[in-house]
Amino acid sequence: MGRKMIKTNVNELKEGMILGENLYDSFGNILLGEGIVLKESYIVKIKRLNIADVYIKEKTQKIHNYGEKENIKDPYLKETRLQAKKIVKEAMGKLHFNEVLLDKTIAIVSKMIDELISNDEIIISLRKLRSIDDYTLEHSVNVCILSLIIGIAMKIEYSELMELGVGAMLHDIGKRFIPKEILNKPSPLTLKEYEIVKNHTTYGYNILKKSKKISEIAAEIALCHHERLDGNGYPNKRMASEINTYSKIVALCDVYDALTSDRVYKKKIEPHKALEYICKMVNIQFDAQIVKKLIDCIGIYPIGSLVKLSTNEIGLVVDINKINPTKPVIKILLDEKGRKIHNYFEVDISKNPTIKINDVIPKFEGDFKFTNF
Repeated sequence: MGRKMIKTNVNELKEGMILGENLYDSFGNILLGEGIVLKESYIVKIKRLNIADVYIKEKTQKIHNYGEKENIKDPYLKETRLQAKKIVKEAMGKLHFNEVLLDKTIAIVSKMIDELISNDEIIISLRKLRSIDDYTLEHSVNVCILSLIIGIAMKIEYSELMELGVGAMLHDIGKRFIPKEILNKPSPLTLKEYEIVKNHTTYGYNILKKSKKISEIAAEIALCHHERLDGNGYPNKRMASEINTYSKIVALCDVYDALTSDRVYKKKIEPHKALEYICKMVNIQFDAQIVKKLIDCIGIYPIGSLVKLSTNEIGLVVDINKINPTKPVIKILLDEKGRKIHNYFEVDISKNPTIKINDVIPKFEGDFKFTNF
């Protein structure tokens, strides 16, 4: 039987397991290669990276923390993400944002757009390996991809998608002037510290405005991605009519990715909980049309989510329903009595009106014993 790739929590790693994907550091160097047999020393090294999960090759269909990798659609290549992350790291580290670095940014955004457009279904799963230490880098790339997906769904022209993508990727560039001890503080910020962090929007705008190749739209994204429709955002307390569409897109994606990411001071929440919050803030903080496009593209229950059905079966979301985002396609993993299913099958909830999703399962524990539901 061929080996399947299973996303596995680092606390469940054991000697003898086979790594399913390369592990990289922030510079793109391979730390541990795909196919390597894990030793205890390697496991310790992985845990020190602050990575939550890794992919492991398995012969069996045993399920670990976030379900199987197979059937989870991912519309963009891992190499593109890695290249983008390296560019963001360079942008955050350089004293001056030069034209060479800008050309790299433009090129990688163009590549992202081409890859996303080439997919028949623009669907995204952001259940990626993340290091808390690299939050700003991962966040910038995720916000860029999410923003482009929404832009494509809104049928924004290619040239404007480029401006959206460049602005989204560099929306936090002003944070390089914020002291790291404040950015990485493991507890809530004081009012004084928060005022310092808020300056990153103006810093970013000023950096991007100096380049002749950066459009006003892209620079405005850096300035306005924390503005809110009701005028309670920053730095200028703009009202809805004063914020351009592209800044509204990035503002939404910025919040969604932040809520669903582990931070030094806050644990992530499940995607459906993040969307519940966002929906409550429609026409207060976020534009209703843009929120709808986000939900259309990622679903209320994003691909890769583990869910408990009203039938008591446990399944993995493998496809979303753009017409009715609350009714995705589920691959059943455990039957109603909690027994492993060896011949997996899929259920399209939209065609089975008596079946509902009762809960989202944050993790597996032990041998198919679930908690938190």
